[in-house]
Amino acid sequence: MLTKGLAYGWLSARRRLGEMVLPVITTATGAFLVVIVFGMADGIRAQSASLGHADEIGRAVMLIAVTVLLVGVVEVAVATTRTVAHRTRELGVLGANGIPRRPVIAALLVEPMVAAILGAVAGAALAAVVGIALGALGLVATGVSMTGLLAGSGIAVAVSIAAALATSILPTWNAASRPPIRSLSTGG
Repeated sequence: MLTKGLAYGWLSARRRLGEMVLPVITTATGAFLVVIVFGMADGIRAQSASLGHADEIGRAVMLIAVTVLLVGVVEVAVATTRTVAHRTRELGVLGANGIPRRPVIAALLVEPMVAAILGAVAGAALAAVVGIALGALGLVATGVSMTGLLAGSGIAVAVSIAAALATSILPTWNAASRPPIRSLSTGG
């Protein structure tokens, strides 16, 4: 039954791609920044060493990058809440037809997961291309680390997925737990 919920969620996410554009772009922006910062981390540390407090400056830059990524993922959560509000009657019909809560939750979580993954992968890929191009053209005096780009990409994707799941589970759980008659009669 859970696989049917995921399949239903995938179908719904494909239908609603237009509504996922802003969360994807916002998440991609955060992922781009995280990957670029990780790719240039060695250079940032070297330059900040000349100013003193290299470790503190490096940590602050990483914190800012991850914060921007989390802001993007919060947009995914806002979109999930909006989606749940728009699909209240649909959820009531599913509940009235005896569909268990777990497949409904799985179906509702597909959309934020797709938005987070698409955004993080697109942002990480663009950052890797830009980072490599900047390094190849010599526009970054300290260079761009391939290891940093890969680490940043992994972190961006993992944090995006975890944060999207963490921020989307509560509105999804609440919507799936609502009695079907309430969803059908009030629509909200």
